[in-house]
Amino acid sequence: GDRQPITPKHFAYLKISEGCNRTCAFCAIPLMRGKHVSRPIEDLVQEAKNLASNGVQELLLIAQESTYYGLDLYKERKLPELLKALAAVPGIEWIRLHYAYPSKFPLEIFDAMAAHKEVCNYLDIPLQHAADNVLKAMKRQITNAETRALLEEARRRVPGIALQIGRAHV
Repeated sequence: GDRQPITPKHFAYLKISEGCNRTCAFCAIPLMRGKHVSRPIEDLVQEAKNLASNGVQELLLIAQESTYYGLDLYKERKLPELLKALAAVPGIEWIRLHYAYPSKFPLEIFDAMAAHKEVCNYLDIPLQHAADNVLKAMKRQITNAETRALLEEARRRVPGIALQIGRAHV
C-alpha cells in the first residue's frame, strides 16, 4: 500500500535495508533485527518517486548499517549506485545518508556525494570511541588511526562535509 508519512511534508525517511551483520560486543541489533537485508534499487527509486509526487523534497536514507547496502542482493556494495539513482528522481533535492559504519567504509560514497548535488555533504557515522583498547573490546573492527584516516579522506574528497558522530542505531 501507499506510505503515509508522519514527518513534515517536505522530507521522509527511506529505509534502504534492515538488520546488520556486524558483531559489535555491545549491540543486540543482529539478534533483534536479523541479518542485513537490502531493498532492491528499483523498489527504492519507485518509493522515492511516489514520495516526491506527494511533495517530499528530502530523503533521509536509513539503515542499521547503510554501507553494507547491496551486498546481499548484488554481491557487492551498491550504495553509490543507489545514491546516483535516487539523485535522478525528479523533485528530490536533498539526500542525507544515515548510519554509515566506519570500518571498511567504501570510499566511493564520497565520490557519489561530490558528483551529485542532491546528495548532501552530510554523513551520520557512529564513532562512540577512539581509544584502540576500547575499540577492540567493542569489536568495532577499526583502529584510532584508521578512523582518523577515514575522516581526513572524507574532508579531502568532500570539502565542507558535515559529520554527525556517535548516534545510536536506527
